[in-house]
Amino acid sequence: MSISTEQTILTQLKTIRTKRASTTGEQKWLQQHITEANLRRLLPDISIVGLHLLSELEAGPQTGIDLATNLGVTRGGVTRAAKRLVTQGLIGSFQQPDDHKKIFYRLTPSGRKLARYHDKMHATRNHQAITLLHEHYSPAELAVIQRFLADLTDYEA
Repeated sequence: MSISTEQTILTQLKTIRTKRASTTGEQKWLQQHITEANLRRLLPDISIVGLHLLSELEAGPQTGIDLATNLGVTRGGVTRAAKRLVTQGLIGSFQQPDDHKKIFYRLTPSGRKLARYHDKMHATRNHQAITLLHEHYSPAELAVIQRFLADLTDYEA
């Protein structure tokens, strides 16, 4: 299986994970691997959109509209998650001096730590998924799975 095929499958899996309402699997992994008690304590109140929002903000400050577009979620979903993350001290909001209409969000140091744990969780789970796929499917079968997931994502969108 080529790197391109693997990346396409991982992208489709990320889309599936992001759209799920439950954060149980991600939160369970994070609870087991986060060493800072203050971050572990916040986890039950962070939605899956919130976790992905933290990771997205690692690229730098973004507006709610940009976050919604990049994450493939509604602006309302970003607004709700961002409000909670601001309250928890994981992100901050600000406006540019020359543009008081747009609200930008950026990570706090605690938010950056949690984002890195979240990224590590995805890297670990992605590696496990690819290993499982290679153990159970031939390259030809993986190509079919890739097409199926792309079709399913298009159908669900």
